[in-house]
Amino acid sequence: MLDRPTQRQTEPSFIGKVLIVLLVLALAAAVWQLALVFILGFGAIIVAVTLDSLSAPVAERLKMSQHWALALTTTVLFLISFGFLAAFGTRAADQFTLLAAQLPGAWAVTRDWLDSWDLGEWVLSLGENAAAGVSSTILSALPLASGLLGWLANLALILVIGIYLAADPYTYLDGATRLLPPSKRKRGRQIINAAGEDLRKWLLAMTLDMLFLGTVTGVGLYLIGVPVAFALGILSGISVFVPYIGPLVAVVPGLLIALSVSPTLALWAAVVYIVAQQLEGNISLPLLQRWSVRMPPAISLLAIVAFGLLFGLWGVLLATPLAVVTLRIVRMAYVEDFLEQGPMG
Repeated sequence: MLDRPTQRQTEPSFIGKVLIVLLVLALAAAVWQLALVFILGFGAIIVAVTLDSLSAPVAERLKMSQHWALALTTTVLFLISFGFLAAFGTRAADQFTLLAAQLPGAWAVTRDWLDSWDLGEWVLSLGENAAAGVSSTILSALPLASGLLGWLANLALILVIGIYLAADPYTYLDGATRLLPPSKRKRGRQIINAAGEDLRKWLLAMTLDMLFLGTVTGVGLYLIGVPVAFALGILSGISVFVPYIGPLVAVVPGLLIALSVSPTLALWAAVVYIVAQQLEGNISLPLLQRWSVRMPPAISLLAIVAFGLLFGLWGVLLATPLAVVTLRIVRMAYVEDFLEQGPMG
């Protein structure tokens, strides 16, 4: 009895390969043209994942539907935000206004201090050249958001779309998986759920890490007598969202403000920043990464550059969560299912 001939997997023809390349190029061009839509949609997904993570335990504990739990969670978050603004908003606004007013004078004092010695002049010229390049890059990204009003409008759009996604996630999940062949839909749903779980863990770890660094920095600067320590602490905490680069940038205003008072205070402020960031990098972050997603430093920095070039300033801000989701999709859809011939659904 003759053996049944084995089914051979044929490679695409030359025309098929050309069509695949053209399809990839068309998709890349579409993403480039619709960059703002894509990045705002991803921001909405982050909001939806956050609301779902908070409302799911509420629904389970209070025995209510997901819609009512989401409504209750959203209302509570709104009230907490309103209460926080009522309690600290005026103080924070005053300190940020004072910080913005003091920075030009602090920079003038710093220039005079650096100009007083030869090495300082070299550092000053080097820093001004680097700052000019960074400023041009940032300013070239700002038209993506069309100024401050555009940023506020985009942020409001992210929140609204995120609420809609959180209110009915299965509809959008089913719609996304229907774009796949029927045999791949189960696996596609597994990949999406895994990426969402990674994003959920990363968001929780990042929130705790931001609170830790912001609190330690703000308290430390307040104890040594640096002006507007509350605003500088908030700035340090928020800066963690852009890893490695953000905390370094957040150091500059604090050192300038401290140096405008005295070089000794600037030295103590530098010590506070170094100690706070060492505690965050060696205690807070490693503990949180034990159960969260660990992002290698090189991958984080490359993600900031790559997504910054693709999506401008929004891409820089959302580079790390984009990298978290992208790595999960590549690991499961490409490495496991294609290279290692893992489960294909």
